[in-house]
Amino acid sequence: MSDLHVTVRPPSRVSAPTHRARASDTARPARRATHRTHGTSPSRAVAAVAPTPAAGWRGGHRRAAGRIAIAVSILTMSAGWLLAILVAPHVALSPSWRMAALFCHLTCLVVGFGAVLTVDWFSLRWLLRREPLGTVLNAARGAHLLIWLGLVGLLASGTALGPDTSSGLVRVKLLAVLAVGINGLFLGRVRDRLAAADGRPPWSTVLVGVVAATVSQVGWWTATLIGFWNANS
Repeated sequence: MSDLHVTVRPPSRVSAPTHRARASDTARPARRATHRTHGTSPSRAVAAVAPTPAAGWRGGHRRAAGRIAIAVSILTMSAGWLLAILVAPHVALSPSWRMAALFCHLTCLVVGFGAVLTVDWFSLRWLLRREPLGTVLNAARGAHLLIWLGLVGLLASGTALGPDTSSGLVRVKLLAVLAVGINGLFLGRVRDRLAAADGRPPWSTVLVGVVAATVSQVGWWTATLIGFWNANS
């Protein structure tokens, strides 16, 4: 029995200090990478992911799309205005229908011109620093539909009244209506620029708005006075 002596050796194990050292060496690169990722500012992270726009790009496609939309609107408005001039001499209404057309004409004048006067009044108070810009913009948005309904209604009802397009005053009135319509398109762009301004808008935009509002007032008053003169002559 003494010859059958077996020596039992315990399984080889990696010592605890060596195992911990290897584990720490493996985890160090991940921890360092994580630390660098969390330490990066959000703006740098976005800049690293998002592509950098080309130099000189400032929303040029939006400006081009806006110009195309205005050009199309001007052409459409001019075509409708020219159609009204061509149709007007051939319209002959009975006295009752003529009275109804005249009532619609005066109603559209009150609606459209009244809305324009309201917006310009708030704009003047803003220039005098008695109203905030937000009040002017809200008034312009609210009166936008009324102004265009009044202008289109004036053109349609005026065509139904059959004006004498050979008269010089009538031609001036028609040109004033066209000028008011085209000017209204540019006033919409000015309103968008004022709404997009950060803080007080630049004086260049304010000056363009003042000029456009002046053109609008001159056009509306010209058409109104000529219509009043023709009605009493």
